[in-house]
Amino acid sequence: GSNWNRLSDALLGGWDVSGLFSRQSGMPLAVTLSGGAIWNGTQRPNLVGDPSTSGPMTSRLNNYFNPDAFSRPPTDVPGTAPRTLSYRGPVIQIFDAALIKNIRMLTGHQLQVRIEAQNVLNHPIFADPNTSFGSTSFGVITSTKIGPRQVMLGVKYSF
Repeated sequence: GSNWNRLSDALLGGWDVSGLFSRQSGMPLAVTLSGGAIWNGTQRPNLVGDPSTSGPMTSRLNNYFNPDAFSRPPTDVPGTAPRTLSYRGPVIQIFDAALIKNIRMLTGHQLQVRIEAQNVLNHPIFADPNTSFGSTSFGVITSTKIGPRQVMLGVKYSF
């Protein structure tokens, strides 16, 4: 914008852009037993099959893992499911960005305009599925960890 007129340069020139991209694997899933009946300790369900499912994330919201891979153990038997499965919750992937414009006013005075956005791409970040065997929503994802895109506008005057 070095050849722009003063008004165009004031409105369109000199913006700073910053961004932050973060990607994390999901947390290991720990399956518990709803209404377990064991005298001492924690009762987990029996692992009787492969809990893995396939397909895109959005098609697995109602069956993130295979609930038929688990069964209820008898009373006072701990169950065969490990403490955590070798199966993880949904991936966390988010992109945040900011546009910042510093405008020099009088000597020693400055106006800063900031436009910041969280979850710029507006992708859903799904929460972990319900891991309580015996619950009606076992294996179902019912919420998100991070909400939809949020945009904030800020103005700061320094003197």
